[in-house]
Amino acid sequence: MSKTYSSASLKVFAHAVLRGFGCDENEADIVADHLVEANLAGHDSHGIGVLPMYGDRVAAGHLKPSQTPVLNDPIGAISVVDARQGFGHRMALLAIDHAMKTLPQHKVAVLAMRNSGHVSRLGTYSEYCAARGCVSLHMVNVTGHPPLVAPFGARRPGFSTNPISIAMPGHGEREGQPHPMLDMATSTIAFGKVRVADNEGKQVPPGTLVDEEGVETRDPAPMARERIGALQAFGGHKGSGLGVFIELLTGALAGNGTVASAEDRPHMVINTLFSIILAPSAFDDPAHIAERTETYYDYVRALDPAKGVAQVLMPGDPENISRAERHASGIPVDDETIRQIIATGAAFGVEEHELKALLQTV
Repeated sequence: MSKTYSSASLKVFAHAVLRGFGCDENEADIVADHLVEANLAGHDSHGIGVLPMYGDRVAAGHLKPSQTPVLNDPIGAISVVDARQGFGHRMALLAIDHAMKTLPQHKVAVLAMRNSGHVSRLGTYSEYCAARGCVSLHMVNVTGHPPLVAPFGARRPGFSTNPISIAMPGHGEREGQPHPMLDMATSTIAFGKVRVADNEGKQVPPGTLVDEEGVETRDPAPMARERIGALQAFGGHKGSGLGVFIELLTGALAGNGTVASAEDRPHMVINTLFSIILAPSAFDDPAHIAERTETYYDYVRALDPAKGVAQVLMPGDPENISRAERHASGIPVDDETIRQIIATGAAFGVEEHELKALLQTV
């Protein structure tokens, strides 16, 4: 069973749990906003449902509330930041702001943020840069726990969902619309979608999971509960190859190790974020670039849909459609997820009745 909640009440609800974890007011605001915005965008796998996992990591000492990152001085246009296992949502914004200080001189900023807690929805940072007039590309790997995705031809995992996100500044700020943006995992689905399917008692889509022998399965329970089996990479060997090189750019180049060498510990997730941020003014008048970007988006959207397809969507359109729908009608969250979050809050001293009172159905 699911109920539909107002986004405002979910933010207050998440904020209360995060304060229980020990996050200060500012960090709790940033993380709660990030998670609920992921729900609004339709990415429930990266929404408030991750709070129980965060609680486990805080309790284990592997996720540090209100942490102060180490912002090393840039070397040319390259900035290396140690997030010191802080909440990635806040750490990434601080690191990106730090890296972008090289833009006036170099017109490019390259960021390696190591040793971070979960950064959650990667598209948030592409949108953040686009809103500041920059083109950006971001990618993340995961260490600290065993990998989740089987490389092409393997029956066991060899990297995690290793997402990549790219955004171009358009006329979003002028017209009140989001900027053109791509945000995708290199697995067919994110692990969080397996968790959501298991909580809701549903099967996963075809082509998303393999069992312990590398044979396709649609049952999410073994993977969600015991990490038996693996996610599949999208597009066969092509998505697998992209996932492999994201692992190398983040873990081997920008980080302190790949899944092949990093230590695994219970209740631990470490992200390395590798970002390239560009000032469009180094190429042309930013207004001209934005115009060409929007013109191409409109050109593709105007193509005749394939048979059985209602409309041609561009990267970022599904998120925009979901935001409009969920702002109007609320965010659906299954009862099991709410129960798990309330139990997590209670474990950190936040009273159950107080949390329940914060939720408002639509």
